[in-house]
Amino acid sequence: MGRSTKTRSRKRKFCGNQYSSSMSNVNTSVVVSAEQKENKQRLTYNKLTGNRILDIEILMNVFSLLFCPVCSKANLFLFEDSVFGLCSNLTLKCNSSNCDFVKAFSTSKKYNKLSEINIRIVYGLRLIGRGFSAAVKLCSTLNLPNLSKMAYRSLEKRILLAVTEVAKKTMGDAAQEVKTLKNSQENVTRCGVSVDGTWQRRGYSSLNGCVSVLSIDTGKILDVEIMSQYCRTYKTLQGVQKHMKPSKHNCSNRKGSSANMESVGAYRIFERSQSSHQLLYTDYYGDGDSKAYETVKNIYDETTINKLECIGHIQKRVGTRLRKLKNKTPSVRGKGKLTDKFIDKLQNYYGIAIRSNVGNLENMQRTVISAFYHCCSSSRQLMHGQCPEGKESWCRYQRHQATTPGKKYIETSTGLPKSVINSVKTVYLELCDQSLLEKCLHGKT
Repeated sequence: MGRSTKTRSRKRKFCGNQYSSSMSNVNTSVVVSAEQKENKQRLTYNKLTGNRILDIEILMNVFSLLFCPVCSKANLFLFEDSVFGLCSNLTLKCNSSNCDFVKAFSTSKKYNKLSEINIRIVYGLRLIGRGFSAAVKLCSTLNLPNLSKMAYRSLEKRILLAVTEVAKKTMGDAAQEVKTLKNSQENVTRCGVSVDGTWQRRGYSSLNGCVSVLSIDTGKILDVEIMSQYCRTYKTLQGVQKHMKPSKHNCSNRKGSSANMESVGAYRIFERSQSSHQLLYTDYYGDGDSKAYETVKNIYDETTINKLECIGHIQKRVGTRLRKLKNKTPSVRGKGKLTDKFIDKLQNYYGIAIRSNVGNLENMQRTVISAFYHCCSSSRQLMHGQCPEGKESWCRYQRHQATTPGKKYIETSTGLPKSVINSVKTVYLELCDQSLLEKCLHGKT
């Protein structure tokens, strides 16, 4: 019998795949028009807003490719008429001889003839504590045009006026919010405030400082006092004739040590609290070593201001004292002993213990002490006897004992050696005294 002449084709035929059955159900009769596709694609784009840094040559090249709306020729040319700071006035013109199309526009929005981008760069630099020199460096690095010094100073003054007005309004609204919250029927509302000061430079050599008063009830600023011991403008004009000096210029409003700025600023704020906001700051929340309290505690004739401790400052005091102990005592520091990580842990537990027992002095003291032994516990010596029992306890050991009784608990914390515990306990328990914790019952910071 002869060999068959049929041969198998080398090309494989398509016999279907896993998607064949699903593809057969597709309705091919639905046809989407090109206009509908274009509209759908247009809707997916987000509206562009804000500012962008753009190379002007790229923009010129793009405009050169576009057709003129009048003569329909690709003969558009972009040039710059004028520039003021970061804002440029550009003109788009058609170069065709028989076409007079011209379109002028600005690269930034304008408010009262002031360019928004120039206002923003001055305001932004002031927010980060920089001035004209920083603006020059920034713009030169980014290859951007820059404001002149006179224009920069002019914008600074305008921004200062606006910021001052907004600050006064917001502080007035904050005071009104406190009065509404207190719902007092008296002409003057009593409230608690937190007082703190800040300086331009660290240490006691700063020439400028600021004291602020924040409401404990709302957390909003009620008043500020800015103090300066040096005025550059007045110093510059000392050699100028008297008739050329400005008549009203009082930047330097404080003489004395920089360390005393907080006390003086607090006194000025408390002194005008009734006239400016109809408020009496009867509860003073501050750090323990605050000298400002001694200055203002009897400022109201008929009312003595109560001194209450700021929980945040008390909590930091734990870390401060333990770090002093670590630096002074070599035997307590090192690996497996008193480290910065362990100090931070103990400090956090101390703050949590106070905030979770607001208004209950006995529970607060008990929790603060038990938090110390809880943190010091290790696999060598379990020290959870004073931790609260039950399934809802914050102590993992006590939760384990309540949920799986009889099963051995594995302690993962390294804790502290017994010799170190004895040294740390003396310092820590000083901050567990009831007379101190009593001032923290408010639970505010």
